[in-house]
Amino acid sequence: MSSTTIFARASGGGRAGVSVYRLSGPDAGDLLVRLTGKRGEPRLARRVLVKDDDGLIDDGLALWFPGPQSFTGEDVVELHLHGSLAVERRLAEALQNLGAIPAGPGEFTLRAFANGKMDLTQAEGLADLLEAETILQHKQAMAQMRGALREAADEWRRDLIQAMAMLDAAVDFPDEEDVPGAIAEQARPAVDRVRRSLSEVLAGSAGARRVQEGIRVAIIGPPNAGKSTLFNKIVDSERAIVSAEAGTTRDTISERLDIAGHLVTLIDTAGIRSEGQSAIELEGIKRAEQAAASADLRLIAWPAGAGPLPQWLSKLEEPGDLRLATRADEAPSESDALAIASSNPSSIAGLLTALTERLDDMASPGLAATERQRTLLSAARDLLDGFGAEGAEPEVLSEKLRAASRRLEELTGRIAPDDILDDIFSSFCIGK
Repeated sequence: MSSTTIFARASGGGRAGVSVYRLSGPDAGDLLVRLTGKRGEPRLARRVLVKDDDGLIDDGLALWFPGPQSFTGEDVVELHLHGSLAVERRLAEALQNLGAIPAGPGEFTLRAFANGKMDLTQAEGLADLLEAETILQHKQAMAQMRGALREAADEWRRDLIQAMAMLDAAVDFPDEEDVPGAIAEQARPAVDRVRRSLSEVLAGSAGARRVQEGIRVAIIGPPNAGKSTLFNKIVDSERAIVSAEAGTTRDTISERLDIAGHLVTLIDTAGIRSEGQSAIELEGIKRAEQAAASADLRLIAWPAGAGPLPQWLSKLEEPGDLRLATRADEAPSESDALAIASSNPSSIAGLLTALTERLDDMASPGLAATERQRTLLSAARDLLDGFGAEGAEPEVLSEKLRAASRRLEELTGRIAPDDILDDIFSSFCIGK
């Protein structure tokens, strides 16, 4: 338990109808008494007048959460007051005069972790939930925050500990010719089960990462292929300049949007052709090619009736990209590309359906959403590869399992270097 009591505004900044202020630490209850006259019943909201030596600060609600039955595991107070900057300043001054200190980013959650109220994967899930913009991000973050990865890690670790116990028993019978090998074989099913499960989670980690980080989709094609018109239709806004004059778009334009629960950054690019006509156009082509290379998915716009896709454009194509026969209302499409007439709402609806199918293939909620999680799970799996190879001594096998178990302890935070904790919790907002 910390010896200091911290406070922060737990709701958004600026003016608001109601703002929530949180205190946590050994003096939280006493501070509540000093400010309002009494603690009140635990977990029961009551109307209070918040006062300091200079008079009334505000009229609001107070809740008292005695530890350890609180978010942080410490004594916690919440004050629901009017969302006024003047109230916030007066309250902060009063709390500091009474010995409380302002909380740092993520300090409440860090205390919850330190007091065993959540593990490290749940803290990461909470961070993702605070940043969630789409329903899929919300679903993935909630599963993480509710302990889905921790539960899986605990089960993997139990299996490894059981296998280690078998191998350690083999070490006790070094003179029995068949015993070590037989015991190693008994340990193999549990180890294989963990390795398969880790591989399955890692196989879905790319999709989980895309749910968390979003998917970059670039519209690429030659000048005057209708890319900007298509961009505007998808984002439902006149974001890009549209003109009959070729080469209107000189730089990349992007917009974040929610497509069927997926966070998408849609990018409109300058027209690409084999030979640019000016230094400005060449720079636009360069940026378009860079956007295409860095995108997760490309919509390749090629005008209907213009013949086969040229090599200088097809070289930017990746498996899974969508080929679009744009301006299909002006000429018949002779390719198997998806015909797009931007003036036809059903055509845009068809494109969104096809795009959603691609997005669903690329991204789905999973357990290993962060690079830290993927790295540790991959390290644990690698240690289990080739378990029980011919000639391996029980001591060597047991040490590999012990090392894999340590990676899982790092995952949940049983082993947690300070720099890792600083990196995770510093990403939180103040007040959480």
